[in-house]
Amino acid sequence: MELFHRVWRVVQSNVNSWASATEDPVLTLENTVDEMQQELVKMRQAVAHAIATQKRTERQVMQNRVAAEDWYQRAHIALTGGEEAIAREALNRRKTYQDNATLLHSQIEQQNTIIVKLKQDLRLLEGKLAHVKIQKDMYLARATSAEATRRLHELLEKGVGKSTLNLIDRVEEKVQTLEARAELASQLRNDSLEGKFTNLENSAIIEAELSKLRRQINNG
Repeated sequence: MELFHRVWRVVQSNVNSWASATEDPVLTLENTVDEMQQELVKMRQAVAHAIATQKRTERQVMQNRVAAEDWYQRAHIALTGGEEAIAREALNRRKTYQDNATLLHSQIEQQNTIIVKLKQDLRLLEGKLAHVKIQKDMYLARATSAEATRRLHELLEKGVGKSTLNLIDRVEEKVQTLEARAELASQLRNDSLEGKFTNLENSAIIEAELSKLRRQINNG
């Protein structure tokens, strides 16, 4: 149907604009999805309208057939009563309703062909739309990854990565220096404390020797 072909002309136009590299491909796909969804709504409405029209035509066919049968019964009554002219007029009315029913029935067949084609185009568009949505999500992920990679390379080219590594080295060196100072201070503290204990031990030994000498002198 013309509606379906028009949808694909829109899609092809978007693809061509994408290929010209003048537009954001992800944005182009998003616009394409939006336009396809709008056209899908229109196609669904067209299918619903065609079905409603067909049902209305079917009712008109039934109404004309009922009317034709009613005029046939009237013709029979008139002829039975000897009213041939009235019977003939009733049969003419019957023929008019029969012709209308026949014409409307042919329209129903045409409408059915249109509805079948519309439903086929609708299913095709729904499938294509689902495919484009998948492609959009895939390209969006790829575009996001590519943009992140590009930004990383820009940072590296500007030396941001190198300066960061240098900063880490400087911090580590500073930490190591602080750790060394703390360890040295601890050693010095331990050495000082050890010296005090040594002095105390030496004093105790000397005092013990003095006491021993005093006892010897006193006992001598």
